[in-house]
Amino acid sequence: MTGLVAARFTHRDSRAGDPDLHTHVPVANKVQTLDGRWLSIDGRLLFKAIVAASEVYNTALERRLSEALPVRFAERPSTEPGKRPVRELVGVDPALNARWSQRRTSIEHRQSELTAAFQREHHRPPTMVEARALAQQANLETRQAKHEPRTLAEQRATWRAEAEAVLGADGVRAMLTETLTTRTLRRPVFVTRGWVRTQSAQIVATMEGSRSTWQDWHVRAEALRVVRAANVPRRRVDDVVARLTHAALTRHSVALQAPADGITEPAALRRTAGDSVYTVAGATWHASRRIVAAEHRLVDAAGRRGGHQAPTPAVEVALIEAVANRTPLNPGQVALVREMATSGTRLQLAIAPGGSGKTSAMRALATAWRNGGGSVVGLAPSAAAAAQLGAQIYTHADTMALLTHALNHRRPLPSWAERIGPTSLVIIDEAGLADTLSLDQVVEFVLDRGGSVRLIGDDQQLAAIGAGGVLRDIQAQHGAVQLNELVRFADPAEGAASLALRAGDPEALGFYLDNHRVHVGDLGTCADRVFDSWLTARDAGADALMVAPTRALVAELNARAQAHLHDGSHPTRTVALADGSDAAVGDVIITRLNDRRLRTSGTDWVRNGDRWTIIGIANYGGLRAIHQTSRQTVILPASYVTKPR
Repeated sequence: MTGLVAARFTHRDSRAGDPDLHTHVPVANKVQTLDGRWLSIDGRLLFKAIVAASEVYNTALERRLSEALPVRFAERPSTEPGKRPVRELVGVDPALNARWSQRRTSIEHRQSELTAAFQREHHRPPTMVEARALAQQANLETRQAKHEPRTLAEQRATWRAEAEAVLGADGVRAMLTETLTTRTLRRPVFVTRGWVRTQSAQIVATMEGSRSTWQDWHVRAEALRVVRAANVPRRRVDDVVARLTHAALTRHSVALQAPADGITEPAALRRTAGDSVYTVAGATWHASRRIVAAEHRLVDAAGRRGGHQAPTPAVEVALIEAVANRTPLNPGQVALVREMATSGTRLQLAIAPGGSGKTSAMRALATAWRNGGGSVVGLAPSAAAAAQLGAQIYTHADTMALLTHALNHRRPLPSWAERIGPTSLVIIDEAGLADTLSLDQVVEFVLDRGGSVRLIGDDQQLAAIGAGGVLRDIQAQHGAVQLNELVRFADPAEGAASLALRAGDPEALGFYLDNHRVHVGDLGTCADRVFDSWLTARDAGADALMVAPTRALVAELNARAQAHLHDGSHPTRTVALADGSDAAVGDVIITRLNDRRLRTSGTDWVRNGDRWTIIGIANYGGLRAIHQTSRQTVILPASYVTKPR
């Protein structure tokens, strides 16, 4: 095609009169082909390119402002997990962003009111169509009439007065001085082949951290972010982005394509780039060469034999010990212990859904292995899971990250890793949560030392943050030991419903509906019900936990709970936490970052997911807290308390 036809409209403010520089660009649905014909545009490409197009705009805007004004942009960490950091002007006070967001706030507040009223009237939440109608109603009801046109000078005078109302006249002057006169001049990066090679590898590494596969548009968007941070001149942006995208897709990625069908289209049915008109441009999926190689190594390792085997008598003694300790195993658990202890397989997988008794089975497996003269080490993706695993199998357990960090940075190995040898068994719990690259590195380390690995996980559970999914490949190629009998539930029907739900069978919902386990409502109504249920549970003496889908809603529920616990009065002494909330003595907090330097005992330390009660606040902003389970105390320094996670 010869190009897009579009119209550009630049706006400086919102309907609420807040400063909101933005551009509307409606794109015509017709494009002209190279031979002069006019055809409808392929909307599939535009849809796939939404994020990349947004990054093109952001890059152009930042470059234009940086060249025209003495300003600097920097990343502001996102408060929402999974979202990329936002680049903003350095020096602008966040209080002004809040002041000049009236339009969105008013729409969301009115939409929440309308939805709650709908549910009260109809005794059900609105459908998606009805919810969109309510959102449109909220938009219209809060929509202010278009104000009379104002000159730029009039707008700036109004905004200056509003800013001074928030920051004061001196505060506005100080902010402008910091924003406009303290720019640190950065020389544009010198784009060489080596730089392109390094940055394209980093782009793919970024992809690996959040997804297993990607397309041209994903890589192009990331390349634009790299170019923006590297201060590449505006005239060279397109060229450098194209070089980075090409290198990332050809040097560090592998295309995932179906075998060719042997049909070659004539030239008339091919685009100028040579691809068939029957394909969607840019639709080819790619994966990391490193991840594909790691998956192959793991699958191959699962087929290797010659590992240590626990003698059959040692296994039977372990099973008898389980009965003697009043934790007898069911047939599935017994089969798992016998198979994994005596198979001699170097890498073996067990699929164990939640509640299937994997804890008891792993304990018996570890006992059988030790009875047979071997040693056992536990590993898990998270510190909390590792601590729980170690307590279950009566051995040392740690995080996979501790070992991979030592291997990647050539640091001294932990003592337990140094002791791994031919008779060692490494049990990796929650293996489905481990990313493929880390899992491959750990397995390779253990197998190189002659040891054996047992993966315990669930291929249907929440996947790893990084690229994962290798458990299914191992199971498809070599099979897996499976636990299919749930022991967690007293009601067999609930156990069966849990397994059906795990398998994606919609009929499983019948059990939960019949037993009043499902509650419907919009987000605001559900939040109210969750809070009311929390109050009821606490009044009954239960240890209740509220769970919400977004950090903003979590913060709102936390604030309501805190106000209730403090009888509506604001504590005289508080400390600011990383999420922006304030905590006081008596509040319950959850640590979100592993820190082995913050010791609670000779063998224990602060872990992600631990719950604590604040018992003191230091003058410098630190906290003294007591662990809700172990009752150990710790001093959390201010640098830890306020660190985003």
